Amino acid sequence: MNTFEEIRKDCPIIIDTCVFMVGIEKRQINPVYSLNNMKTNWMDDIFSYFETILLHRVVYNELDSETKKVINKFIGTSIKIVDDDDLMDSDPEFMRIFNKIHDHDLMKNPFNPNKNQGEVHSLAYASYYGIPYFSSKDLGACYVCNELEDLKNVKIVGFESILGIAYKTNPNKNKKKALKSLYKEFCAPKIKQGVIPNTLAEFMGEPPEEPKEKK
Repeated sequence: MNTFEEIRKDCPIIIDTCVFMVGIEKRQINPVYSLNNMKTNWMDDIFSYFETILLHRVVYNELDSETKKVINKFIGTSIKIVDDDDLMDSDPEFMRIFNKIHDHDLMKNPFNPNKNQGEVHSLAYASYYGIPYFSSKDLGACYVCNELEDLKNVKIVGFESILGIAYKTNPNKNKKKALKSLYKEFCAPKIKQGVIPNTLAEFMGEPPEEPKEKK
C-alpha cells in the first residue's frame, strides 16, 4: 500500500487539468468546494512548494476562467506555460512518443476525441524533456504512464500526494480537517482498490486515530 513520499521541490513538475478541477461540479452549490477554499486549502501551498510548475498550454486552455485567474498570479514565478508547437509534425522523436501515448487505448475517447488531449500533450512533453513528475488524478493517465516504456522515468504524483504536501506544509487544524475530507472523497477510487490507506493521516504515516468512546 502506497504512503506519502517526499517529492523534490527543486525538480519540475507538470500538472494535468483534472487536478485543478477537483470539486468544480459542486463549486457553485456548496461553499466547501469553492475555488477560494481549494486555493486556501491546497493550491497556495503547492504553488509555493514547487520551484517550477509546468502547465501545457492545452491544459491551461481547458481551465475555467476563475481558475486561470488564480494561476495567472503565479505565472512568471513558480508557474510556466509550455507548449510543443515547435515539435508537432516536425520532430520525429517527439511525434513517436506523442503517437504512442495518443494511440493508447486508455487515451482514446470515440465520443469526445479532445477529452484526453491535456494528458497526452503533458505526458509527451514530460517524456521528451525529461520532466520527472507528472501530477494527475486520472487513473487512465496513471496506467498509461506505468505501461509505456517511454514514460518509465516519469513519476506519477497523485492527488493524494498533492494533499499530502499541503498537509505537511501547514499545521492549521481546520485546514488539515478539510484536507482529510478532500482525501476521503476525491481519492476514493484508490482507497477502494487498496492502493492507498483509508485516511490522509495514515497516508502521511500517522498512527490511526483511536475510536471515540460513546458517552
